[in-house]
Amino acid sequence: MKHEQHSEGEVHVLWHARHLAVEENGRIIHRDPDGIIHLDEEEWRIVGIYTTRSAAETQREASKDLRGFRCEPDCFEISPLVLDEDLWTDGFFTEYPDGLQQD
Repeated sequence: MKHEQHSEGEVHVLWHARHLAVEENGRIIHRDPDGIIHLDEEEWRIVGIYTTRSAAETQREASKDLRGFRCEPDCFEISPLVLDEDLWTDGFFTEYPDGLQQD
């Protein structure tokens, strides 16, 4: 059996999106017309963090049958993440519907 090589300083994050956007007919919007996961009005959950992409893919397949995930089995994403890298270097702010911002 061939083992996948672990890239030093990189892991693979398995995410699941629970979509909250609902059309008038009650249908949940999972993917945009171009096939990309719908990125408005969703909740993202980290399912796990793995040293190899193949380990993340194995868990993605296993998770598709679990409660909470099985209603949206095509809404998993795997993204590489470099360890010891700052991602929020400029901070963030929240913009509310009334236009106010909060630090």
